[in-house]
Amino acid sequence: MLALVGLLAVTSIVAIATDRTDLPTDPAFGGTYVEGVAGVPQYFDPIIAATNVDEDVSRLVFSGLTRFDRDGTIVADLASTYEVDQTGKTWTFTIRPDASWQDGAPVTADDVLYTVGLLQDKAYAGPFADAFRGVVVAALAPSIVRFTLPNAYAPFAGSTTVPLLPAHLLGRVSFADLATQPFNTKPIGTGPFRVSEVDAHQVTLVRSDDFYRTKPARARPYLDKIVLRFYRDPTDALGALARGEIDGTGGLSPQDAGRARTLKAVDLLSLPTNDFTALFLNVRSTKAIFRDRVVRQAIATAIDRGKVLQVAADGRGSVADEFVPSTSWAFVRDVPRATFSAADAKAQLDAADWTDHDGDGIRDKGGVALRFSISTSDEPARLAAARQIADDLGNIGMQVDVRATSFAELVDRVARQRDFDALLVGITVGNDPDPYPFFHSSQVSDPGDNFSGYSTLAMDRLLEQARRTVDQAKRRELFTQVWNAIAADVPVVFLYYSDYLYAQSRAVYGFRVAPVNDPPQRFWNVEDWYVKTVVRQ
Repeated sequence: MLALVGLLAVTSIVAIATDRTDLPTDPAFGGTYVEGVAGVPQYFDPIIAATNVDEDVSRLVFSGLTRFDRDGTIVADLASTYEVDQTGKTWTFTIRPDASWQDGAPVTADDVLYTVGLLQDKAYAGPFADAFRGVVVAALAPSIVRFTLPNAYAPFAGSTTVPLLPAHLLGRVSFADLATQPFNTKPIGTGPFRVSEVDAHQVTLVRSDDFYRTKPARARPYLDKIVLRFYRDPTDALGALARGEIDGTGGLSPQDAGRARTLKAVDLLSLPTNDFTALFLNVRSTKAIFRDRVVRQAIATAIDRGKVLQVAADGRGSVADEFVPSTSWAFVRDVPRATFSAADAKAQLDAADWTDHDGDGIRDKGGVALRFSISTSDEPARLAAARQIADDLGNIGMQVDVRATSFAELVDRVARQRDFDALLVGITVGNDPDPYPFFHSSQVSDPGDNFSGYSTLAMDRLLEQARRTVDQAKRRELFTQVWNAIAADVPVVFLYYSDYLYAQSRAVYGFRVAPVNDPPQRFWNVEDWYVKTVVRQ
């Protein structure tokens, strides 16, 4: 899933980005982990989860046929195996024999059929709606399920991470009636923890004593309990962490992260994300200024992205070189990079006769002056980034104004109506690195995300073939051509990737750093966390 996002707070302070697993002790069973979370619960049913707390609980209580592993690849979860036929349209999953619901009932194909039926309800508008549109799902056996897609679609694998719901408990409940079910406060899932108690202050989850993913090494998670305690915001939660009332909290602002680093018994963990900030250049025929590729290349060369990262995100994150970060399987190291050099940018423009012909201080050519505006949201970090870019481009003879508006107006009017010269926004990208919505010709108008209006026949064919190609290695070869074309044509200047900041007590062990594309993913290996130890012999 791809979407415009508001600002993700990040910080420049040094954060730990390594695992805390190499210890002179071994894990022991028992103990409680308490985390401070911003907000309150509404629906624990993952299909209609509405708040951050809902989504956290969903990640702890439920699981899907597959899941994203530490490196972002799809691996079997409730399924033991899955295969795709040569056409890329038929996907067959075999459910693992030891997969069971927390009430002891086995996970079956009926659970998959029921869950997908909810996702295909016309009233469902969640993140999985498009993926299952037109998909036919059938049970071939009690533990085997087959999906038949209308067309080959490689990103479909990521859709099978959707949490399953128990048909034996909810099978007669329609999508319209989900919100009224007692299941929303007393859910039964397949995950490592189950809900025990809920009150106005916290939700308590206890271990699942027969969790399949820890086998054969052990029968269950190390922790006995996880408590999610509600706070008004991360600042309040951090205060509780400082007082020793909780063991961790996430989504920290720059100021909060600075405070977290001063706490002696707390580690500040910096988790990479796929979320990037970028400058989209409107190359439509009505915007003559960006029709010349040399101008776009000069813009990319003139922007000091390292400085943009510093002023906008206090340096916490990484400079973006392409559509995916270096942690992604789709990242290609030998794609040409735009190395910052004002001198080189000036030389590029001079060679193409973009010079100051009329003596007004602004480069021009054929009656077109290099004068334009950057539209962005009025969040401080976005404004700081836009102003830095404007200064950089001013240094090579362009005049750039910054037009700031509310985030809502930026999305509803500016972005959707394509009413901009250049658009500076943050983008959240799902685990599957599918660039189709941003660069295919069919997406140049809303609700597509091709903000630049960039399209070529060659690009369309590459993007379409990549969606039909299930083999990851072959798909990466296609993406290599896509990334190279974007680097050459520059319809967008990728600026930086953001980090998710997470503070956790040093008395908690087992946490392993992995990319976080939505905050609940911090729990990706929660069954391995522990707070009790035994001395290693």
